[in-house]
Amino acid sequence: MPQGNPVRVPDDGLTTRARRKTPVLAVHTGDGKGKSTAAFGMALRAWNAGLNVAVFQFVKSAKWKVGEEAAFHQFGRLHDEHKIGGAVEWHKMGAGWSWTRKSGQTDLDHAAAAA
Repeated sequence: MPQGNPVRVPDDGLTTRARRKTPVLAVHTGDGKGKSTAAFGMALRAWNAGLNVAVFQFVKSAKWKVGEEAAFHQFGRLHDEHKIGGAVEWHKMGAGWSWTRKSGQTDLDHAAAAA
């Protein structure tokens, strides 16, 4: 691990180990590509480190099957049966997505309903 002088030392009373165990909520949004890749890479690294992972994915269609979901279900089974990695939860949500907006609920309405 790199050594050096920290710019700021947290005064929250936590040890480095406790701070590393603090849960993280990462939200990947924005235009263009790379959001799913970044999110799944982060989740995979966390799972491999033994941390529990929960994915809340807004998808184009509830019927849409993604390989990442199948892989993470297998990782969850590895954890359940052999105590490898962390536990996995997968939540697929959203009413779908299209290039044209339809009248009715917005993405914010779906996000609020999921909360």
